Amino acid sequence: MAKDKKKTAGLAKAQPAAGKRKSGGAYTVSVFTLFIVGLAFFAMPALLVFAVGMIPSLVAAIVDRHPGRNATIAVTAMNFAGVVPFVAEILISGASMARATLVVTDVFSLAMMYGTAAFGWGLVYVMPKVASVYISVRNDARIQAMQREKKRLNEEWGDAVKSLPPVAAPAGRKKAGADAAKPA
Repeated sequence: MAKDKKKTAGLAKAQPAAGKRKSGGAYTVSVFTLFIVGLAFFAMPALLVFAVGMIPSLVAAIVDRHPGRNATIAVTAMNFAGVVPFVAEILISGASMARATLVVTDVFSLAMMYGTAAFGWGLVYVMPKVASVYISVRNDARIQAMQREKKRLNEEWGDAVKSLPPVAAPAGRKKAGADAAKPA
């Protein structure tokens, strides 16, 4: 009986709280694991190149502690794009450990793989600034368009448009005195 209570308490903790949405992290991890296992069984040299090439992604996963892990996603995607051509080359040219060690020890191959990861870090640091400049320019354009529209309305309707209308009382309140009998 005590074991059953412990099991149900453990199940309650394992389920996400109401209102919280579960991310697709489990799916991503399972696809990544299948990819690694497939390389391990069918092409160990390609796995060696993949493992050495993806070190910056591992570092990004350790360093990035922000919610959503956007830095990890950006760095991993760019790093993966830099590693895949070399893994494909190993698989196409015949997976041999000699070829894999040549790729792993080649400075230019490593520069390409790690350089794409560095480009991912560059995106992480530059894109928020680019987005803020874009939003600022867009908002300035909207303000100018509204000012042009205001000027056009003033020319069309005259100075009566410039003055503010009387503020109506909220629907739930009643006015006191003579104003209560007048319609708004």
